[in-house]
Amino acid sequence: MPASSSFLLAPKGPQGDMGGPVREPALSVALWLSWGAALGAVACAMALLVQQTELQSLRKEVSRLQRSGGPSQKGHEYPWQSLWEQSPDALEAWANGERPRRRRALPTQKQKKKRSLLHLVPINITSKEDSDVTEVMWQPALQRGRGLEAQGYMVRVWDTGVYLLYSQVLFHDVTFTMGQVVSREGQGRQETLFRCVCSMPSDPDRAYNSCYSAGVFHLHQGDILSVVIPRARAKFSLSPHGTFLGFVKL
Repeated sequence: MPASSSFLLAPKGPQGDMGGPVREPALSVALWLSWGAALGAVACAMALLVQQTELQSLRKEVSRLQRSGGPSQKGHEYPWQSLWEQSPDALEAWANGERPRRRRALPTQKQKKKRSLLHLVPINITSKEDSDVTEVMWQPALQRGRGLEAQGYMVRVWDTGVYLLYSQVLFHDVTFTMGQVVSREGQGRQETLFRCVCSMPSDPDRAYNSCYSAGVFHLHQGDILSVVIPRARAKFSLSPHGTFLGFVKL
């Protein structure tokens, strides 16, 4: 066989350092790693840019809400809307993954419970000889709410509840004892809530004494309350600081 033929059939060995096929795989890996690192850097830069843009948007949204005094009316619901009353620092801490400290919401004026009250002063008296009593006609000096209503000699309850009831009469009478009785009529019965008795000096110039009573009672809608002095022709002061009647719903 010719020598040229044996040379052609012999197996090919690895080429030298100057050959191309040995360096091609290493070069391709290096190129892929370079491109991957470049793409990773670009992705990180874009993520940082997006985060900064969102943070600026959050700050603008908080500033707008603080100026307008309420949340957006566009119908969008954002997770940071519950923090619009807080400072931008608290919102930034929330965006950074920190938990902001919640502020305790103070009750508004509308949320505060309104108590009905009625303070009455006398305008006239009526003496009944047959029953030996003197009745007092009242007029409101201070009123809030519609739970109570003054109706001449009596007070009608419109709102069921627990009330503080107080009453005072300043007597100027030489009768040895004077007093007052506060009674309630309602739900098919009549009862005395409280009474007060005081001693009076016999000297007309010194015959001044006040009789004050107070208590807490559960009043019902439709109850009628009245103050009666168990003496006909009783003499007492009609001044608003001497004689008065009051109710405060608790």
